[in-house]
Amino acid sequence: MKNRNRIAAVVTGAVLAGALMIGQIAPSVYAEDGETTLTVTETEEAAEEEAVEEEVKETEKQTEEKKVYEQLETTNSSDAVVTAIDVSGVVEAVMPSIVTVSEKSVQEIETYFGMSQSVEVEGAASGFIIAQNDDELLIATNNHVVEDSTEVTVAFSAEAEDPDNLLAPARVKGTDAKTDLAVIAVNLEDINEDVLKQLKIAVLGSSDKLKVGQTAITIGNSLGEGISVTSGIISALNVEITMEDGSKFTEFQTDGAANQGQSGGAIVNAKGEVIGIFSAGYLDGDNMGYAIPISTAIPVLQDLINRETRDIVEEHGYMGITVVAVSAEASEYYNIPEGAYIYEVSDGSAGDKAGLKKGDIIVGFDGITIDSQEALLRQINYYEPGETVEVKIMRGDGSGYEEQTVEITLEDAPEEVKAQKKPEKKDNDEDGELQHDPDDPFGRDPFDGLFGDIWGDQENGDF
Repeated sequence: MKNRNRIAAVVTGAVLAGALMIGQIAPSVYAEDGETTLTVTETEEAAEEEAVEEEVKETEKQTEEKKVYEQLETTNSSDAVVTAIDVSGVVEAVMPSIVTVSEKSVQEIETYFGMSQSVEVEGAASGFIIAQNDDELLIATNNHVVEDSTEVTVAFSAEAEDPDNLLAPARVKGTDAKTDLAVIAVNLEDINEDVLKQLKIAVLGSSDKLKVGQTAITIGNSLGEGISVTSGIISALNVEITMEDGSKFTEFQTDGAANQGQSGGAIVNAKGEVIGIFSAGYLDGDNMGYAIPISTAIPVLQDLINRETRDIVEEHGYMGITVVAVSAEASEYYNIPEGAYIYEVSDGSAGDKAGLKKGDIIVGFDGITIDSQEALLRQINYYEPGETVEVKIMRGDGSGYEEQTVEITLEDAPEEVKAQKKPEKKDNDEDGELQHDPDDPFGRDPFDGLFGDIWGDQENGDF
């Protein structure tokens, strides 16, 4: 945006300079070979002198007729109309529904010597209470906040003598990578009784009739330093946001101060109704925050809050397939659905019995969107052997892809698979994916080069 403003300023300056030049020079102006050239029509000397005298007389006449303006009117500051907007009442009503979300995750980093090392990292973001059932308080946030988390803790916006009473452990109830939404659940028995009495469920509004210029108040955990409030307006609607991985979201833009940590926070209107979910991970400039419209979010959140809350199991079920990731770049370039591409199906495995085939692309697992190999791994970690799940796949038919749903009863993984460890990435890998080569898109295998490294043994599969 700064570059765009800078270009506009240069163009404006050039036009203005040209206007001044033309206004001062009576003869015609034309451009030749990129240069501005002046032409003057030749006249007799007498005619030129007469023209000069007439011009002097006209200038003197205009000077005499020039209007002298009186002193400009000013307004005493004490008489001025107050235009500042006080949103304290709105904030006070909404605050009991706002929470901070702290999470821990394990990330793989490359050391100075080129070795891979697992490191535990902590992050902080935001969320807001959207529902309560008999056992849980349900909180909306962003998928990117909790997708790799191993531990989640929330802090409520309430009063307590002991700050520890504001904290409670949470579990991921459901996520949707396609819309970047997630729901986390807190057991009611884990919430301090006095704190629970102060909490409120957020009032969800509608984003269907939003207008540019309407009030947009963002409440979230700015920079991980605690809950803060920024007030602004809706700057633009239906803005398409493209992420580094190629995924795209349609959101609205606000001009309130946007900071990391506000991800998952509520954006409310002047009535205190939630109209959007802030996604601070998608900032693209100063004071340019983007939000998921609440009308887009509600159907997804409705599905997520009704899911069974699960814990990661020690040994997850096994489908007997080997999958590799379809990079977003390859997906767009070759019009292949994003998901987990089945590279191989082991004979007699759960996947084989369910009818999975090489070339199928898994795009859903028990109602959760699967857009990558990693997304499938995150979901299957919650399912034990013996459970039956619905798996949504896209199957090519020569002219395109057709969506199908199969039921798979998960099995115990073979001992050799359990003992496997993720191999080191090759030098030409990037985040476990191979990028497409436009000059040589197809190799010995028609999908060679489109998909990422195979994690695990190809013969037995890794899921």
